[in-house]
Amino acid sequence: RLVLSLIGFDGDAATQTAETLTQLRIADIVIPVVTAALAIWVMWKYSLTEERAREIKAELEERRGVL
Repeated sequence: RLVLSLIGFDGDAATQTAETLTQLRIADIVIPVVTAALAIWVMWKYSLTEERAREIKAELEERRGVL
């Protein structure tokens, strides 16, 4: 809803302007690219090695038992 208002989308209009349609297309590309890049950056900074994953798994199994 926020994006629609920012690009000038008019829900009551029978048709949208060419500029609004272009901005919708751009938003359909830019928003997923930005969120994917953010997710990649977060995961890149998250330090989880195979060894650490095994340690975590062992700790969990110790607490709750093997599933």
